[in-house]
Amino acid sequence: MCEEYRGRWRIIETPSDCVPSENPAAAVDDTCGVFVSSSGADENDATKEAPVKTLGAALALAEKNEKRRVYACAETFEESVEVTQGVTIYGGLDCANGWGWAGEQRKTVLTAEAGEIPLVVRGGGTEAKVRVEDVHVQARGIEPGDVELAGASSIAAVVEEVNVELARCVLEAGDAAAGAEGAAYETSAMGGEDGEPGVEACFGDRTFGGASVKNDCGTPEDASDDSLSGAGGIGQADSGGAGSKGTPGAKLNGGAGEEEAPAVCTDGTAGENGSDGGPGAGATGLGEISASGFTGAAGRDGTKGGTAQGGGGGGGAKGGASAGKCTDEALAGGASGGSGGAGGCGGAGGRGGGAGGSSIALISLNAALSFEDVTLKTGRGGAGGKGGAGQEGGAGGAGGPGGKKLESATGLHDACAGGAGGKGGLGGQGGGGRGGHALGIAFKGAAPPVQGAVIELGEAGTGGLGAKAESEGAAGVKAEVQAF
Repeated sequence: MCEEYRGRWRIIETPSDCVPSENPAAAVDDTCGVFVSSSGADENDATKEAPVKTLGAALALAEKNEKRRVYACAETFEESVEVTQGVTIYGGLDCANGWGWAGEQRKTVLTAEAGEIPLVVRGGGTEAKVRVEDVHVQARGIEPGDVELAGASSIAAVVEEVNVELARCVLEAGDAAAGAEGAAYETSAMGGEDGEPGVEACFGDRTFGGASVKNDCGTPEDASDDSLSGAGGIGQADSGGAGSKGTPGAKLNGGAGEEEAPAVCTDGTAGENGSDGGPGAGATGLGEISASGFTGAAGRDGTKGGTAQGGGGGGGAKGGASAGKCTDEALAGGASGGSGGAGGCGGAGGRGGGAGGSSIALISLNAALSFEDVTLKTGRGGAGGKGGAGQEGGAGGAGGPGGKKLESATGLHDACAGGAGGKGGLGGQGGGGRGGHALGIAFKGAAPPVQGAVIELGEAGTGGLGAKAESEGAAGVKAEVQAF
């Protein structure tokens, strides 16, 4: 036992008659500390005859009691508790038979809901001491398929900046949860607009083609991901102009304009599809430990697919004023071509798979540890989550129709249609998350001793799948002691 004196902690010896394991046949006196039984009530006086019900209530009273000792029945307490500096917990007491020591046969069991850490010990430095005897701390495992706890860890205890002595205790972590698969996209990327129609013949000395349409992919300030369709060709009296090409992309997809007979215009052709994105990298990082537990490494997102090329503009038609053509020489322009449809945007990269949860018996954060007949036990680390599929690229817009000739103008031709925009590239698949660890002790600071402890390990989790070997998450670590 220790107490704070003039800003420092000093050791106070606990009388042997207040140490249950040293007097197994004798009942501990009420004056030794506070008493807790699952059959008690937190409003009680914390005596053997009137114990409190929860360890949390007992610890709160012990912090105010100069003895700073808690005596717990060999029963199960379902709660998550925080122990502060200078407190001692004596478990394994046979409360049905005078509160005698039964720790060799039965322990006090401390457990909590799945995903919670049952025991947290914090102090103001390693001069402060916490001692725990005859307690089985049991972190529940995560049920397979529990979506709400995907990637959750099972951690029995965390100790931070404090001197902790454990005697005849078991710290047991259950199976951790698998990481979540990278979340799917519910919709495709932004599609391109349809092209504009051309103008009918005989409406001017020349008729301009359907205007180019643009898909800015939702980022008007960034032109790098824009798709523009080709404009339709002009209709003039003596010739039809060619449609222009769509961008981005090098394909010359504008349709030819009508020249001398018997040649006629041609439609614009479809834009090239955008390139598919690349896969994300699989997770390799060890992760982080903290007072709140463990955070694993997720896979990287895939890269975005490329924006598609806009469709080419359709060629324009030749006009003229004479029999079977336009009736007014000043309005003798031919029909103009329709513009192409804008290309679709590239799909976003697939989301990285989540990290598998870790099964860790004890996390030590700059703490001093000592063990006496202690067992540290883990379950399995959770598998890393599979990298998510990339978003589908946006569809290209349809090409605009070419302008028509007048029904009476039997000597003229209709203009040509624009081509469809290409489809945006598929986003690359996300990388797999790292598998969860199976660790007896995970620590920051000085390496903890393992004398006096038996460590039993489950298996580490496998890495999450990705598009290829380099995109798979690394397997977790299986180790008795692991530095972070």
